[in-house]
Amino acid sequence: MQSLSMNPNTAPGRSRRTPRPGVAGPLVTAVFPLIVAAIAVGVWQTLGMALGLGRDGVTIELEITIPLVVLLLVIPFLDRAGVYRSPLAISVGIVIVPTLALFLLSRLSSLPSLLHVAPASWLIGLQVFRVAGGAAWLVALLSRELRKPQFSVEAGILDVLVGLTAVPTALLVASGSPYATGIGIVWNAVGLFDFLLAIGLARIPGAGPGHMLITRTPALLALRPAVLGIVALGVPLAIILHVLSLWQLVAH
Repeated sequence: MQSLSMNPNTAPGRSRRTPRPGVAGPLVTAVFPLIVAAIAVGVWQTLGMALGLGRDGVTIELEITIPLVVLLLVIPFLDRAGVYRSPLAISVGIVIVPTLALFLLSRLSSLPSLLHVAPASWLIGLQVFRVAGGAAWLVALLSRELRKPQFSVEAGILDVLVGLTAVPTALLVASGSPYATGIGIVWNAVGLFDFLLAIGLARIPGAGPGHMLITRTPALLALRPAVLGIVALGVPLAIILHVLSLWQLVAH
């Protein structure tokens, strides 16, 4: 008779209720190229409305999209080099990447014109991708392979909440309601607060994405590419979108 090995912490019959990180990991990872492509298309359309699609428009398009594509492609190489083994490196990257990106964007003389022409709903609606990030944290939580689940509880619930309300908030902003600007500002503030809280919880030993990236359990290994994409690209990109959206809403 073939013997079956069983995790001592797993009760019989529980496997049917266990999430499938092997499916969730690739699905979440596939979101990041799609969001980069959506940003490239949105920037191109906005440039067409603001500046026309001449040489200047092409130059600005490349200045915005090439760094995103390079970051997307370089993440696996940085991972192989061991950059993301340090929780400190992850926290620093989450702060430095959006700070540098926002500084470089602020140097574009055409940025105010782009934000003026771009629909205010666009920067908000794009953040629907945060549902995927929140789902990854919650799958990790439900796998019961985390020593301290505080980070995944907070990050998963708030990420899903912000992602699910992105499209309704974008539609409200697009409607021209007198309450739209205020609600959009509050929504962006909640999204940024989520990251501040998550960064604080990530410092708890045994919690946070740094711990998840170095833990060699089956579920977390399956989710590792998704977690890597979230912390290296998804979070910095969401911070940039929140700040630009706040800038746009306040300016209008």
